[in-house]
Amino acid sequence: MRGAPRSGAWLLVLGLGACARAPAAEPRVAEPRVAEARSPVPEAVPGAVLRIGTSGDYAPFSSRDASGTLAGFDIELAEQLAADLGLELRWVPFRWPELGRQLAAGDFDVAMGGVSWQPARAVSGYMTRALARGGPCLLGDMSARRVAVNRGGVLEAWARGHLADRELVSVDDNPSLPRLLAEGQVGAIVTDSFELHTFERPGWARRCEPAHTRKVYWVGPARAAELGARIDGWLRTHGARVQATQERWLGERQRLDAITHLVDLLARRFAFMPIVAGLKAEHGLPIEDAARERELLAGVRESAARSGLPGGPVQDLFALSIELAKAVQQRQREASTLDLREQVRPALSALGERIIEALAEARAASAPALEPADLELLSAWLTPEERLRLLDSLRAVLG
Repeated sequence: MRGAPRSGAWLLVLGLGACARAPAAEPRVAEPRVAEARSPVPEAVPGAVLRIGTSGDYAPFSSRDASGTLAGFDIELAEQLAADLGLELRWVPFRWPELGRQLAAGDFDVAMGGVSWQPARAVSGYMTRALARGGPCLLGDMSARRVAVNRGGVLEAWARGHLADRELVSVDDNPSLPRLLAEGQVGAIVTDSFELHTFERPGWARRCEPAHTRKVYWVGPARAAELGARIDGWLRTHGARVQATQERWLGERQRLDAITHLVDLLARRFAFMPIVAGLKAEHGLPIEDAARERELLAGVRESAARSGLPGGPVQDLFALSIELAKAVQQRQREASTLDLREQVRPALSALGERIIEALAEARAASAPALEPADLELLSAWLTPEERLRLLDSLRAVLG
């Protein structure tokens, strides 16, 4: 993760619901609206190398043909990004079950190739702005008892959570999934809306979940502070180019504007809440600490002022965010092997800093007024009434 937030410890409140201090030792547990930022991309380092890890087995993001040539959405963008940043591009293969270990070990600098944001990954390194949104899909017999899924990725986690009553077959050769279904070795396969058109065959039924999965680039811990900011800067200032690449490889242009980015960051924060609830329960920690809330909210106004944001409305927004975070923790609890102090809290602090930055970006972009549909991504955690309250608070900040 990035280093300690400039605005200090108050940012911990954004995800922890102002939880009490943990024990000394804790076990590990429509035309898209695009706002092109004005910030320049940080200067390149002459002669530097950018080692990009990719699987080569996940079309349309990254695929490798018989000759070993890579192609896809992320392959094309990686080449453009490296050229613009003045970096020598080197490709390094990874296998999905080993992705986190390889990235942490420094086998490559950044993973590209359809990497999905998820909390367990976000506690290590730096995950960039989202480049695309999609959702899991089931192909074949919707009631099949035997279902195949690629091993080690977000789709396997989804399958184990949503198809727990089925016999799941995890495979290491992702492109083999359609063959397994066609040969009758399984009755259905798990894929996603991006990969769907590559895998589906005439006559196969399909069912897809809402497009809530966000694809990002995952920068390893060793270069997170430096490279994460540079890649995010490039993505922010090259939204139109990314959208053109979306159209070529994904068949559509998706929104990449400042509002979409802000809501994505809010969704990342709320996604941690069931984990936070589980860890608090494990360690006997209360969800609420009113004194700490007051202390931390006092710092919000100061941070807002430094970012050119209206202090009162921003403070109100974060007060509401604390309230909603606690509500989510009351409703949802998830077991986790993450460490509350060493992993989750730093991740949430970094997210808090990025949310302040995203608010400033959205306000400066003079984006169209927020609509209820803009917050649909938060429906996994917030009720319709809660989303409307958050909508009103965001409108007060953005003007």
